[in-house]
Amino acid sequence: MVTAAVAVAAGWSPAAPARAAAGGGSTVVVHGTDFPGSKAANLSFVGCQSLMGRTPETVQSYVGFGPANPPAGERSQGFDLAGGNAVGSLHYVESLAATTVASVSVIAPQGTTGVAYVGFQEAAQKGSTLMWFGRAPLTVGAGGWQNVNATALSYTWSVIDTRTGASLAYDPALGATGLSTIGPFLAGHGGDGPAVFAVGFGCDGAEFNIDRFRIGGPAGVTTYDLEGLTTSLDISGSATSVEAGKPVTLTARLRDQAGERVPGAMVVLESRPAGAAQFHTEAVLPASAEDPSVRVKPEKDTVYRFRFADRPLAEGSVSAAYAVTVTEPGQEPSPEPTKGPKPSEEPKPSQGPSPSQDPSQVVPSKGSETASPGGSTGTSTEQDGAGASPEPKDGTAGTTTEGASPAPEQAGGSSSDQPAPTPSASPAG
Repeated sequence: MVTAAVAVAAGWSPAAPARAAAGGGSTVVVHGTDFPGSKAANLSFVGCQSLMGRTPETVQSYVGFGPANPPAGERSQGFDLAGGNAVGSLHYVESLAATTVASVSVIAPQGTTGVAYVGFQEAAQKGSTLMWFGRAPLTVGAGGWQNVNATALSYTWSVIDTRTGASLAYDPALGATGLSTIGPFLAGHGGDGPAVFAVGFGCDGAEFNIDRFRIGGPAGVTTYDLEGLTTSLDISGSATSVEAGKPVTLTARLRDQAGERVPGAMVVLESRPAGAAQFHTEAVLPASAEDPSVRVKPEKDTVYRFRFADRPLAEGSVSAAYAVTVTEPGQEPSPEPTKGPKPSEEPKPSQGPSPSQDPSQVVPSKGSETASPGGSTGTSTEQDGAGASPEPKDGTAGTTTEGASPAPEQAGGSSSDQPAPTPSASPAG
């Protein structure tokens, strides 16, 4: 699987909530950690024993296929925390009473523990940093995907100063335990209002994956499907017409949906010479640190393209086609200088060049194409600053690649690749 950093701010404060989608709900595909700009859904990072009691930790999310059959789409996000913190879903809602679904799907091979929080600011707390927060411990058994709905839990409620994180008061009406579900708590504290949910896992340091965040109520439930990065791949070149065997530099530009590079990415240069039915691999180039360039030397008209294969972290993409037209080179001129007419003579029509005539009169050469192995016309390529590698032996129009890696059976899919850091929203909004 592959990693993406999750950045979370330190504070948590009530913010203007996002309005839930109405009319039966909808599905939003989240690429990597690039959640939509609203506060309806994002990643949360909270302390397990107390809301803001997080221990220092660099959180990494692992984006990949599965495991098993994810509840939405093909991919999910996995985490392996140190213990003491929890990561999961974060939702701001406009009405706590009208929110009947605030859920996240989770799978943990060995099981895991987690925590859910719900925050509500009653009328008497408006304009302050004080909020009521309920806390509920969670236990996820080992096995397949499970759904945890935060709206159905019983919480232990207390007043928290969101500026300092201090727990200031409990509700005596709830007894010694301070335990209550959401409905009865709202009835005793002025009724409905905006709220925030955070549901997270990994308190015990066990590995887990999450997918399918859902938030809403009778008016509609929005589902958030966690998937890989989308990518775009562009191609540019130094020329579109050259003499046979002359170099053309081709450059690839691979970016994700946020305009960032894709760490660990490799792109494949493919070519289709005139007369060929299919594209063939020319070179495999690293594309994570810089935009790779490669020089090709086509012997006949050739179309080139770059390809990035679908992989756990990111979805594949193919560049537009780049066509290079090949012309025949001219004959070498003779060393004799050009002789112009004498002032007293009238210029005469040229009778065609001879070895001693004007070298500026160029006659196109014949038979300038060079056959590659297998009897077809090839293209030679070279990567800047590298040596040569063998020409392909597939009997098709091939490429001699200098400094490029041999083509793997399937480009991409490395489990060590890391996506570009994408900040996620914090509980502070």
